[in-house]
Amino acid sequence: MRALLDAHNRLRAKHCAPPLAWSPKLARVAQAWADHLRDAGCAFDHSRTQYGENLAAGSTGSLDAQGVADMWYEEIKDFNFGRGGFGMNTGHFTQLVWRDTQQLGCGTSTCKGMQIWVCNYDPPGNVEGMYRDNVQPVGCK
Repeated sequence: MRALLDAHNRLRAKHCAPPLAWSPKLARVAQAWADHLRDAGCAFDHSRTQYGENLAAGSTGSLDAQGVADMWYEEIKDFNFGRGGFGMNTGHFTQLVWRDTQQLGCGTSTCKGMQIWVCNYDPPGNVEGMYRDNVQPVGCK
């Protein structure tokens, strides 16, 4: 999980977002949800907690920590920095680089040949009306 934190922080740095600290509490919450998804037969749904959350899944072994973060980050291509705002196709990216987020905790589980990744963020991102302050373009200009 250290690699996943490092991957987040490398990508956040491109957008002048401060580095995240690892939260054992958030990691426990994320792991419990990853285990729940596994126990529910590989369900894939958000937990609806007070935390921000990103989910990823792929064939077991097909994604490593950097690959998970990169997959979420690739949504940058669809984000309109001039307009801001939430989009179903950009929400993982915006949560990853959200400037006001301070802590990260992640968990993973495997089920039926699939690996599920869950990351929780505190404070959560993707708050309407706050995108321009929290999601900066590369180089922060």
